[in-house]
Amino acid sequence: MYCPRCQTMRETLRGRCVQCGYDFTKTSSGSSSVTREYATPMRAAVRYPTTRGDVLGNGRYRLMGQISLPENQQRYGAAWSATDVQASSLRVIVREVQIPQEVRETSRSQEQVLTMLVQRLRQLGQHPGLPHVLDYFTEQGTAYLVFQNIEGESLASLLTQQRGALPERMAAEYAWHLCGILSFFASQQPPFIHGSINPDTIIIAYEGKQVSLIHLPLFPPKEPVTAPVDTKQAGYYAPEQTRGASSPSSDLYSLAATLYHAVTGCSPLEHMAFFYPPARRLNPAVTPGMEMLLARQLRLSVPQRFAHPSEMQKELSALLTSYPDAEELELPVLFSDPLRLNASQRRMVSQNTGLLNIGVFAAVILLLLIGVLFAVLR
Repeated sequence: MYCPRCQTMRETLRGRCVQCGYDFTKTSSGSSSVTREYATPMRAAVRYPTTRGDVLGNGRYRLMGQISLPENQQRYGAAWSATDVQASSLRVIVREVQIPQEVRETSRSQEQVLTMLVQRLRQLGQHPGLPHVLDYFTEQGTAYLVFQNIEGESLASLLTQQRGALPERMAAEYAWHLCGILSFFASQQPPFIHGSINPDTIIIAYEGKQVSLIHLPLFPPKEPVTAPVDTKQAGYYAPEQTRGASSPSSDLYSLAATLYHAVTGCSPLEHMAFFYPPARRLNPAVTPGMEMLLARQLRLSVPQRFAHPSEMQKELSALLTSYPDAEELELPVLFSDPLRLNASQRRMVSQNTGLLNIGVFAAVILLLLIGVLFAVLR
């Protein structure tokens, strides 16, 4: 049966479309009932949940697995890792767009809201450290955005592999690039606020030359927040965010909290909220300049912090020039993607593999000799 609401051929269940919940029984009561049904969609509409293996966008995007979004973005819809079957199975990110109630109450239609959202995200995508919007479409009444899948390793994964603090120069370089992204956010009208900067939303390219920020929020944070963040689990959030007030300074605070984790190896999730002991107390290798920078930006009062990301970026530039030139730091070998290793890294992997094979062969021979000797003695 053809459903006039979701524009699909669907079976009915108790007189309703199993896809969108349209009530076919009301069509027999006259044109006025039909008009009323179009104008006021059912609140309890039945909708199939999106699952792995579904194909969206007229058969173009095949969903591979759901992606965990930051807590403050989950109300705007789910995100999926997908493949573009029309572009040699290119990996992309498909995000569902659920328009929040405060936006629905405006006079704009869903199409207008989606168009303005795509325009702003495409403008942000001009920065090399942010994902591009590749496509957008509406299917069965739900809007979807298709983002570029930024390849690399998350900072959280690097910290796990390192099992402690990263070299300070490496962490300072990452933070320097991210300050550039936050300066770009601040130049937007109105300023763009990410609201969830942490090691999981920071991606380091496999060659270590590009730092990116993912999971851009689709809509501005609602103020005041009806359910503020629990201060006991504030993590990388700024103090003012727990009171429902977000600003560009909040993003810079979250970046400093992430940098503190990177140079000390101590996660904000593992200690009291908004409590950051001097960095050198946790890691004596941290320089006094880095400790002073973190102490300033992690203050509770907004006016006592850096006024603009460019100020923190300038301090990081001074730190980077103060490090010894002979210090050469390379990104840890990312064995999770061996096809992207450089020549020296591939040689290292090859040598380690050869040594491992020799060790296994020697162990097998030794076991055989012990078995023969035991048999002879018997």
